[in-house]
Amino acid sequence: MEREQFISRKEAYNGFIEWRKKLNNAQNSFSSEEGFSALFEEAVQMAGDGDAVMQDVVAYYYKSGVFRRLDEDYKKYMEWEILSAAAGNEFAIEKLQFFLGYAYDQIVESPDFPKIKYYNGIDEYNYIAIIGQQICEALVEKLGLDAKTLSKTKDIYQPYQPEYFRDYRKAVDEVINKVIDIMKNKGA
Repeated sequence: MEREQFISRKEAYNGFIEWRKKLNNAQNSFSSEEGFSALFEEAVQMAGDGDAVMQDVVAYYYKSGVFRRLDEDYKKYMEWEILSAAAGNEFAIEKLQFFLGYAYDQIVESPDFPKIKYYNGIDEYNYIAIIGQQICEALVEKLGLDAKTLSKTKDIYQPYQPEYFRDYRKAVDEVINKVIDIMKNKGA
């Protein structure tokens, strides 16, 4: 997958805050259930159409458990956040940084890192974003994630469970070498 342009952290954060305020206001209004649900469905539609900021917003609401009072939906949270990061949302990449930390370490410690750094324009200021996006792009492919399909998936209660985390962690393990190969061969 070819890297799209990044959505700067500032732009992504501002868009996230704007939509979170709209959704929170809808939730707190007198017709909260209908207003929030309609606005959330609009956000899901935009996310399904590939809007990386909206993918991050939708992820937030699945993580927080606010949506439809179902409590959290860990799997949808992770899938939307990974899609958003793969699309170049630096704010989403930042949110996944802890989860992806060991993958960053393996890539940076790889004997191929000098090539990776050179071919991908990596420096001390952008390595989190560039490597994080590439890992998430590989995860999208590995997990078969698709924003359109995810936006139409029925909501079910899926709180965090250790096996979900293990599944995502295993997927990261399985893509690290692929990411190294892709990144070291960009200029070849």
